[in-house]
Amino acid sequence: MRHVHSLKSNIFMIVGQVKGKTLLPLPAGSEKVECIDYEKEKIEELVDKSVIHAIESAVIDWSYQIQGALKRESSEPLLQGSNPNPKVELEFWKSRYDNLECIYNQLNARKVRNMAELLDRVQSSYFPSFKAMFRDVAAALSEAQDINLHLAPLQHHLEEIETVEFSEVKSLVSSLLHVVCLIWATSKYYNTPARIIVLLQEICNLLIQQARNYLNPEDILKGETEESLGKVQEVLGILNHFKQTFEERRQNLYIYFKPDQEMKEWDFQSLLVFARLDSFLRRLEIVAVRI
Repeated sequence: MRHVHSLKSNIFMIVGQVKGKTLLPLPAGSEKVECIDYEKEKIEELVDKSVIHAIESAVIDWSYQIQGALKRESSEPLLQGSNPNPKVELEFWKSRYDNLECIYNQLNARKVRNMAELLDRVQSSYFPSFKAMFRDVAAALSEAQDINLHLAPLQHHLEEIETVEFSEVKSLVSSLLHVVCLIWATSKYYNTPARIIVLLQEICNLLIQQARNYLNPEDILKGETEESLGKVQEVLGILNHFKQTFEERRQNLYIYFKPDQEMKEWDFQSLLVFARLDSFLRRLEIVAVRI
């Protein structure tokens, strides 16, 4: 029976992983907890010690699962060497919010609350761990909810950049960065350099992606010299306009903060945002010279 329950728990967790959710399997014998009469003086005599042990073991297993979920960061694709666009950021926080809400609901379910109460009644050393785990999930859920809510308005602007001709992107840059500044000023949890740098790097990746699609290599090499040079210079102008607009927004961030609100500047180096974009611009300048 122990092996069968272990197999069922493993399958339950794998099904959750397939769905992008962290599912917490209940320990064997957890159904017995609901029948306990807490008015009795000696609870230890009413409950099989193996049930308490199984619950304590479950708390350990859950803590590993939950810590794995909490440690995930949206910057992982960038750190692994890929070049994600901002939609990856939005999808990450939407998925994180859904998963943490799923975990929170499981920990807050009646069966689990009964199990936690039992650990408290028998003065188990694992009860404080359970409480700390629940607090961590609640705090992370609040963070993910806030960030998911504040990033949502970006969706429309990103879709516009992806759908219009790249030559029309210049007019969209200002409104896009306006929303980024609003996120910085109004989000309780996204206003850290590490997070805003990731978002700005991903926006740079999107612009590079769209610029590459616009500058089809075959068309550039085989087309009329004047036309090809014009397109390259046009892309150079749009990407440099993005950098200039970024610097203007950086200098005027104060306008996004309320009078009674503490202003937080973008005090990080521009190189952290534009390293890949600058490299792409240098290559374009070489192409323009050779054309």
